[in-house]
Amino acid sequence: MSKFKTLVSTVILGILLYPSVWADHLKGKSKQELDRFLKGRIVGTPAEFNKVLISPAKKSLSLNKELIENKSTKNIDKTLQNKSLLSVLYFDGQNVIVDKKSKKIQDDTKLYSFSISKSFVSYILGNTICNGDIKSLDDKISDYVPEAKGTLYENSTFRDLTNMRAGDTNFASRKAGSATFIYAGQVIQKKKTVKEYLAESSNLKTTKKVFNYNNFLTDLVARAIDLKSPGGLKKAYQDFANKAGTSSEMFFLIDDNGWPLLHGWTYATRLDFLKLGIQVSKDWNSSTCIGDYLKNIESMRDKSDNKNSEYAGYFWFDKKNKSRHAQMRGHGSQRIHIDLEKNKVLTYHSITGDYDNKSFWNLLK
Repeated sequence: MSKFKTLVSTVILGILLYPSVWADHLKGKSKQELDRFLKGRIVGTPAEFNKVLISPAKKSLSLNKELIENKSTKNIDKTLQNKSLLSVLYFDGQNVIVDKKSKKIQDDTKLYSFSISKSFVSYILGNTICNGDIKSLDDKISDYVPEAKGTLYENSTFRDLTNMRAGDTNFASRKAGSATFIYAGQVIQKKKTVKEYLAESSNLKTTKKVFNYNNFLTDLVARAIDLKSPGGLKKAYQDFANKAGTSSEMFFLIDDNGWPLLHGWTYATRLDFLKLGIQVSKDWNSSTCIGDYLKNIESMRDKSDNKNSEYAGYFWFDKKNKSRHAQMRGHGSQRIHIDLEKNKVLTYHSITGDYDNKSFWNLLK
């Protein structure tokens, strides 16, 4: 298969498998409003919080480029000019064959991850388990985070939390993603600490453990890693960056108590997001402890829950089981898409997903 056809099939598959990713609150906004949002997230939000800095890897991964130019890549250029798409990078398993970016950003711009960061937390959790610092996905979070005792989450396991099945629908509403946006609004806009939010669930009883997407759960898991991993979350993230061969400094945000805000606030360059994705892909297919952990995530999917069977361990999968693809997804169409069988990695970043499925399909035909 030609590189062009491979590119087409991978991107199209990613978009068709996950159509909901294109819907978000910025659709229909003016160009000026979108530009203000981008600046606010790249410059404004990091300025309002303390940051944990992750140094470039001691040895940067060198990626070869064999760039293709054709009708489809020209259409990508048009989309970058006229829509909110910011960056597209595609690694075909050997070379970077597509490298496109908007004039709104530079190669050294630190882009926000949004919920891609959740998948990174899962990967780091796997390494923490492999190192023996957390024993098992079936351990209770309260065994690692003392503040969880006496709260709704006292008996929640890491498996519950990473599958978004913590039995918390009586605390975090399931309506239209409100659990996600209410929490983000509290900690990002109102500066409520993660510890304060956790305390609000005190003395509540768990409900049925159904899928309930909640940003807070990732920050609770990240806190456990920070407390129990030698050197804390900073070192655990640094180990990830070193292994991936990142080229530039990264950072993530923390609240006033120093608790991680990793439900959506990792910042890195577009190239380093690709490198992190390539490392996850390599490890997923390796015969190692972290490889076993990642493959186990696939098996954790609740396939009896037809509506939400594509989600497990802070990753998204092919709901119809037609391929082994995994996605790290962030609000507003931030993506790291991995072909688990061929080690191909596609990343794209946007202000908002204002290019619909059909137009993107036609774009890459």
